[in-house]
Amino acid sequence: MREYQGAYRDALPADPAALAPARHALRAWLTGGGLSEDDVQDVLIAAGEACANAIEHGYRGSSEDKVLLHAVFEAGRLEITISDRGTWRPPPADRGSRGHGRLIMEQLMDKVTIEGTGTGTTVRLVKDLPTA
Repeated sequence: MREYQGAYRDALPADPAALAPARHALRAWLTGGGLSEDDVQDVLIAAGEACANAIEHGYRGSSEDKVLLHAVFEAGRLEITISDRGTWRPPPADRGSRGHGRLIMEQLMDKVTIEGTGTGTTVRLVKDLPTA
């Protein structure tokens, strides 16, 4: 039976330049945790989309705040939360070439929830992991 263990935390500046270093650090943690390369890629794309949305929509150009990323292997799955203290705008009716991030996250992960409150937004991504 395959054992996944550990937790990962990061606090990214609300700056798009912080995305690449965060992606590299998360990749190292996921790989060290035993995920397959395909699962690592799926998680990196979905988490990257959530982090980019938190930066763009949660803070709208203010790089003084942080985007919090927490990941944990628990009970045969990987759960990642990305949270900010901002408020996201609803997607436009005519998305054009934008606004497909949620669809991408939903295709790559087993469960995606986005919860917005007056104090921020939290994206929860879940990936079920093979146990053998």
